[in-house]
Amino acid sequence: MDILKVDPEEREKMLNAWRIQKHPIYDGCMFPKFPVIMANPEKHMEALRNLDSRESDILLCTFPKAGTHWVHEIVSMILQEGAQYTSGHKGGVMLEAMNLEELNNRPSPRFLNTHVAFRHIPKKHIDNGYKIIHVSRNPKDVMVSFYNHTKNDPTTTCTEEDFPGSWNDYIQDMCANKHNFYGGFVNYEREWEEAKRTKAVTNIHSAFYEDLKKNPAGEIERLAAFLNKELSPQLIQDIADKCSFKNLADATTSGKKGEDMISKVSKDKTNFIFRKGTTGDWKNWFTVAQNEMFDLMLEKELKDTDLKFTYEL
Repeated sequence: MDILKVDPEEREKMLNAWRIQKHPIYDGCMFPKFPVIMANPEKHMEALRNLDSRESDILLCTFPKAGTHWVHEIVSMILQEGAQYTSGHKGGVMLEAMNLEELNNRPSPRFLNTHVAFRHIPKKHIDNGYKIIHVSRNPKDVMVSFYNHTKNDPTTTCTEEDFPGSWNDYIQDMCANKHNFYGGFVNYEREWEEAKRTKAVTNIHSAFYEDLKKNPAGEIERLAAFLNKELSPQLIQDIADKCSFKNLADATTSGKKGEDMISKVSKDKTNFIFRKGTTGDWKNWFTVAQNEMFDLMLEKELKDTDLKFTYEL
């Protein structure tokens, strides 16, 4: 049954039943409650790892709330060489959320996305050096954004231990890597950093959310070069304008990108994908004690890496 096509009262009953279910676990990682992975986590994740990647496939890899929808729209416009909004939702080509057999019928080039850890990325894609775009964002803003997302998204909230609970509950939970979606932010970024450092992954474009905020046209030009697309300065600027936070959020909620399905499943009936889109909002959430606790955790967990993040612009 398509939850979006039932009447609102019946939909709410279905969503409430969804919210109380436990999250699927695979290889030490907690996953959102996507139907395909809930049915059989081992089967789906093994199929994902063994996906028959194509040479022309492009894979967008991010931790949740690191700018996935934003970069997905930017890259889609680069690939079509036009500043027109794409229809639909990036979830339609999200590897852990979709029926992978449907990919067989999709024409090349396939632009796919995922939040799964590096060790779960399709093996053929890695071994053959197919294109990967990896986007990172500073962990404090990620925590704030994911907390607000989690409260409203039926695939990420649950009644087990009242997760996500209060902000204080949540930030302590994240520091302890409890309810560790995709293995947790630190583990996720550590795996990618090691893969790049050891050359386990080669054909990769690395970008930072904060750089995209600071210099969107320059970052879009870099992305286009990686994708072997020659775009005019005017088109690059048009893409930057169309994909500004306000314009992209408005296009999503107004229907310019197709039906806004997110608000129909959101607990507060808003589109939880787009909240503020800023850098530095964490300062409005972290107390002094919480910030000290979080900094100590980062210092301990990242001390043997070269990972650096920008916390304000």
